Amino acid sequence: MDTTVYASRTAVKKRTRTSSGSVHKINKLTIVKWIVAVALIVGFTVLTEVVAKPDIFMFFALGAGLIILFHKGFSIKKYGRNFISGWQFWVWTAVSVALLIGADQLKKYMLWTMFVGQNSGIIQIWQKENYIGVVFYAITMIIILPLAENLFICKGLLSGKNKIALFVLAIAGLFVRGLFYAHGFYGILSYAVVAIPIVLVYLKTKNMYITLTAQIIVSAYLFIPDIAYDVARLMLR
Repeated sequence: MDTTVYASRTAVKKRTRTSSGSVHKINKLTIVKWIVAVALIVGFTVLTEVVAKPDIFMFFALGAGLIILFHKGFSIKKYGRNFISGWQFWVWTAVSVALLIGADQLKKYMLWTMFVGQNSGIIQIWQKENYIGVVFYAITMIIILPLAENLFICKGLLSGKNKIALFVLAIAGLFVRGLFYAHGFYGILSYAVVAIPIVLVYLKTKNMYITLTAQIIVSAYLFIPDIAYDVARLMLR
């Protein structure tokens, strides 16, 4: 009897020590992950400011880096299940698309009217004029960056439960998203506006796949006309 009790207590102690060590390890990994993410965003911001002609590869590297860091928040199987999950997913996706298009129009209004005469600081993307460059641009702008933004904002910054912390991190996420596309207060603020629907819809639904799908749709709507024009121009050479 005594031996059994003693063995149980030992087992409990071992489990406790193991669990504590595991949590400690996870915390260290989380800290390292966030340090790398911040370094990646800061490095991207500095490079696009210093380099005279920022290349699309810089945007791809930023997006791919954030996807690698936060990849555990994305599952192809879960994404597929969401597509056939029912009408609620698609209703919220439609709402998100409408909000994103409205936010994009507000961004343009801010740049053209409210901030007219100010330095917008929008990062001009340079790319090679060939088919590979066009395809690379399309994949980066329509898939890579939307996925990176959603993973970083939703599964990264908004993964906690404390309401005050969520509010602060949501505001921070908006401005960090602005750094992906612009420098300076006016440019960052205008591009941060586009992330507002992502934050609001995610906080309401807690489903990143809704905002991701909506952003891919809107990105395709915004970029495909220019991509098609580039392809047509290359074909007519």
